[in-house]
Amino acid sequence: MNRFALGTVQLGMAYGRNRELPMMTEQAAFRILDAAWDIGLRVFDTAEAYGASAPRLRRWLDLRSYADHATVVTKCTLGGASRGAAGTSESAAAALARFSGVHALVLLTHGAAGADDWTAVSTIAARRVAGAGQSVYTPEEVSSACRMPGTARVQAPANVLDERALAARTDSPIAFDVRSVYLQGVLLESPESAERRVPGSGRIVSALRSTADSQNVELAPLLVASMLQKLRRGDRVVLGVDDASQLEVIPAAIEIDHDTVRDFDTATSPLRKEAIAESIRDPRAWTAGNGQ
Repeated sequence: MNRFALGTVQLGMAYGRNRELPMMTEQAAFRILDAAWDIGLRVFDTAEAYGASAPRLRRWLDLRSYADHATVVTKCTLGGASRGAAGTSESAAAALARFSGVHALVLLTHGAAGADDWTAVSTIAARRVAGAGQSVYTPEEVSSACRMPGTARVQAPANVLDERALAARTDSPIAFDVRSVYLQGVLLESPESAERRVPGSGRIVSALRSTADSQNVELAPLLVASMLQKLRRGDRVVLGVDDASQLEVIPAAIEIDHDTVRDFDTATSPLRKEAIAESIRDPRAWTAGNGQ
């Protein structure tokens, strides 16, 4: 299970798999965290920007006395034009202070960091004996983050339709966290629902489902397994779930054999060319009302 992290955005905001949902109660959030711990997950990904997620995770760790055994990946916002590196330092220090005493900490910037911001973040992380890295979007940002001195981990989206971020790190030994394996949930929608959210995606989702059905394997674990088999030692897949039952995808994905994943990737490879349009594979380009 050390190749997975539980993304905790859904524990505090009205979003699960990045879709609008009723606000999750703390009791429901704790049920997910308990279930994750019970199956062996020890890495939790969160951020101050995720609403109640970070404080809820901290309360759960304390109530269960798990802090000594957990790894927390948290994120800080960048200072921007108005606050600059000083604002980044303040955000970084606050993010790490919340999880003081946790067994292992990793601090990621929420977005690509320039030289000044990176110096601020890496300095704060070093003082708190935490790893430092960046949570980014584009292949170019992945490449840049991998070149920053002292980088311990980079996080970026990757899925069966878009492996550019994985390719962008080339031969860098830096650990990698893959997020958006389900492409913000679109790949698990019905074709009709997917099409409503992101025009052009319905036929692609239908083809993915048909391929999975032909292999007699559920699509969700196949999507996860496809990424797992492309990771290197120390890499992880970050998954967000809306209820504890969705954690079942993890053992199911682990059990899928290499040949099944290879056949799935071969059959779906033509879809990557069809998904080249940013309107499908980049959620930032989705039109208003289609998932934003």
